[in-house]
Amino acid sequence: GVVSRLRRIVEKPEAPAAQQAVDLESIVRKTLYLLEPELQELNVKVAIAGASAHVVADPVALEQIVHNLLTNALQALAQVRADERTLVVDVHAVDGSASLTVRDSGPGIPADALPHLFEPFFTTRKEGLGLGLSLCESLAAGMNGLVLAENVAPRGAAFSLRLPLAPNP
Repeated sequence: GVVSRLRRIVEKPEAPAAQQAVDLESIVRKTLYLLEPELQELNVKVAIAGASAHVVADPVALEQIVHNLLTNALQALAQVRADERTLVVDVHAVDGSASLTVRDSGPGIPADALPHLFEPFFTTRKEGLGLGLSLCESLAAGMNGLVLAENVAPRGAAFSLRLPLAPNP
C-alpha cells in the first residue's frame, strides 16, 4: 500500500500551483546558498555560468528540482578526491526555452543505469529510494519542461532541466 501510494505521488504529483515568471538563476543561487554547509564540508569548487533567464514555472516545484539536482551532484562528488570536486551550473536561453545544466566531476553514471534513471524506485545508491529524479521529471513535465541526463568526458555527469521562457513583460 505504501509503495503504491508513493508511486502515485511520483507519477502524478498534485496539480502544480499557478505558474508564473521565475528567475532561474535566482533559484539556483538561493539553492546553492541553502547547500553552502555541504559545499564547504566537501570542499566543492562551484562555478556559475550563463545569464539570467526567466521561465514559466511553479516556483516551489522549480526549487525542488534544482535542489534535487544539486544534492545528487554533491552525493556524486563525495565519491571522488577532494581536490577533484567541481560543480558547474550553467543557465542559458535557447530557442524559446531556458536550460539549467548541473555538471559534476563525480564518477559518472553507470552505462546500464542511464536508461533507468527517471524510473520510480530505481536507484544506484544503497540508501536511495529512487524517487528524486522521477519526481523531478514529473514536476518538469507539469511545467511543460523536461529533465535529461548524460555522462560527460573525461568523468562526471550532467543533468539538464529545460523549461519554457517567460514572455517579456
